[in-house]
Amino acid sequence: MSDISWTDRYAYAQAALLAADLVTNGAVFPTWIDETHFWYLRKDENGGQFRVFDAAAVKEVLVIAVSDLAAAIGGLLGTEVDPGDVVIGNPVFDLEAGTLRFAAYGQPCSWDWAAGTLDKVEKTADLLWLASPDGAQALTVDGCNLAVRDLASGETRALTTDGVDDNAYGLPPLASRGLAAVSGGAIPEALWSPDSKWVLTVQTDERHVPGFPLADYAPVDGVRPAVRENRTSLPGDPKVTEYRMLAIEVASGRQVEARYPRVNAVRMNTTPFAARLAWWSADSRIAYFVDIERGEAKAHVVAFDVATGATRVVFSEESDTYVEVSVTVYTPALIAPLPETNELIWYSERSGRGHLYLYDLVTGAMRHPITHGDWQVLDILTVDAANRRVFLTAGNLCDDATPYLAKPCVASIDGDELRALSSEPGEHRVWRPDEMALLLKKLEGLNPANISGISPSSAFFVETVSDIDRLPVTYLRRADGSELCVLERATSLLPETWTAPERVRCKAADGVTDVYGIVFKPLGYDPTQRYPVIDLIYGGPQTSYVPRGHPGDGDIMSTGTYSDAAQLASLGAFVVVLDGRGTAQREQAFRTASHRAAHTASNLEDHVAAIRELAQSRPQMDLDRVGLTGFSAGGYMTAHGALRFGEFFKVCVAGGGNYDQALFWHTWGERYHGAFEAEHYAAQAAKTYASGLQGKLLLVHGLLDSGCHPAALFQLTQALTEQDKDFDLVILPRAGHDWTGYGTRRRWAYFAEHLMGAIPPKAKSFTLPLERIFERAGKNSAPPAAVE
Repeated sequence: MSDISWTDRYAYAQAALLAADLVTNGAVFPTWIDETHFWYLRKDENGGQFRVFDAAAVKEVLVIAVSDLAAAIGGLLGTEVDPGDVVIGNPVFDLEAGTLRFAAYGQPCSWDWAAGTLDKVEKTADLLWLASPDGAQALTVDGCNLAVRDLASGETRALTTDGVDDNAYGLPPLASRGLAAVSGGAIPEALWSPDSKWVLTVQTDERHVPGFPLADYAPVDGVRPAVRENRTSLPGDPKVTEYRMLAIEVASGRQVEARYPRVNAVRMNTTPFAARLAWWSADSRIAYFVDIERGEAKAHVVAFDVATGATRVVFSEESDTYVEVSVTVYTPALIAPLPETNELIWYSERSGRGHLYLYDLVTGAMRHPITHGDWQVLDILTVDAANRRVFLTAGNLCDDATPYLAKPCVASIDGDELRALSSEPGEHRVWRPDEMALLLKKLEGLNPANISGISPSSAFFVETVSDIDRLPVTYLRRADGSELCVLERATSLLPETWTAPERVRCKAADGVTDVYGIVFKPLGYDPTQRYPVIDLIYGGPQTSYVPRGHPGDGDIMSTGTYSDAAQLASLGAFVVVLDGRGTAQREQAFRTASHRAAHTASNLEDHVAAIRELAQSRPQMDLDRVGLTGFSAGGYMTAHGALRFGEFFKVCVAGGGNYDQALFWHTWGERYHGAFEAEHYAAQAAKTYASGLQGKLLLVHGLLDSGCHPAALFQLTQALTEQDKDFDLVILPRAGHDWTGYGTRRRWAYFAEHLMGAIPPKAKSFTLPLERIFERAGKNSAPPAAVE
């Protein structure tokens, strides 16, 4: 260890926690106004600027400072408005009228940028409204029902009236509704027909789903504990959450139910609409949806005649493991309908790699592969039906140091062309509307459904390129990939001591398979010293964990991992992040290596083998002092490391783990570990291995965690108690699925004391970046106090 004080180490760790906030303009989120104009918010110290850009002319045409808007809002509302705090909600630019319409503190406003005036207006748009294609109406959620708002008159009428909490229209399952609330409210789970006469939607039936209660032992108001019902389908339940597929004629409210068995909730409880598994024919007569059977080994494309309710299965796909319709379960399905030609672009891993195939929706026949080869499609960005081409991102296509990096490409729908549009080294990010990384943008006033890296006509695209050791640069390009200009070059306020990690490739425990990761050196690294090692793990089969770009590039999951690792390295340890076998975004055999063996996702044997291999060329790694930590599925795998690999992992800190898949959503357990059977599920439960605990183990958990339920934590701690094992526990009574600042500080202190042999400094807890986002959104729910 170097002579850096522990107080300074904690200060640097907190700086790493804020890594994304210390990178300015690392991400650009374009919203297109028309075929050539788009806007985005450029960050600065005064709240930022709205920048309108003309892609065809390659020039900036308008800049509106948030500070000017804040001053005008303050004058309009009679309040003082901090430009750094105000949220400009749902901005809509009208270039012809010269106005910017938005909402601030709940008040709709219109800014005339030529006159520099701000006026109050009637509400005409909302982030939670689903507008009809003709722009005349909007579908909204009204409690547990759906309503239609006339956008000209502002009048609202009920479209359904019999919805109740456990049999609601247009809403996700109860277990997932908290996520909608966190991200700013619910957008209807529905889809308008092209002629604006019908709405395809679901009624989410959970009347048969048992309760899975949470206890609020430290209520904000009062002292009496409260029980939260939290209905949740678990593996092995005889019936799970079901969707009644139906079409509603908007003018009359008449419902036509699909004559088809109820569709079970799958893919992390997403509805067919959130998963992009539903669409309409061009003539609005046929609605399509994909039914993925419970267990997810079979998927069926279903055609639904909305006039009669008749259905037919167009085609089906089966798998020996589970049918994957996207690269990760968090992302919308990688399918794209072509209504004008009755075709469907369909994603499949039937070749062992994820590729696109073209289907005929009339006959159900597969016409031909669109893509093929020893690489994988990572995302569909958009489809240009007129020119018969699909814009996508690909992994393992270019000669990169890791197969996970995405590159934008264009492929012919007719299967005779594939071309990379931008192949320079690094991660290339082109935003797709509504992708998961954009979820929290609603809290910043942006509409994730309107954010797109591709222009409406596919003539231009905006991409951000970065690497783990290179700040993001955002380019505007033509559709052929040629560069038009640099929109933004990120700047950094990261401390001078900041050291970028190194990409590494190691052999898995089988001695054959390549696994990839990154290694952070400890703060104050001295090559003559030996340092402990901390393995930062995520043990979920549904995604990859190793960061692909630089903090601040807009990928909240990758940035979170990067800053997490940098925090731990600041404490004075090598930090390893690795994607072992049984994780996503690789070839099918690699991904499904953990199928029916959830406790092997990311494969702890691979982590042990890789760390030993890394230490051979890095003798500064002290393999007698190896720690392990992670959150959620990472917490689950950390517990397994402590219980099954304690001879290697001496100090383990597990946060918010799903310690037994029998107590997690059925959509997770049955997908990744298979159908419920008690002995089979016992093999993956952490409590099964309680007798194996050898070293130090700290468990951190929120009692209001509705996903990774505290029941699994307490069943694990009961098993440890029965085995007379010593462990440490931090309970967060009001926390959900989150470390919290307090839990994070306790993790740092635990490693400092037990892995580094230090006396942790007396430090205060701090506010996490996500907590600050919620705090800012809360400030904008009502106007600031009026000026006296």
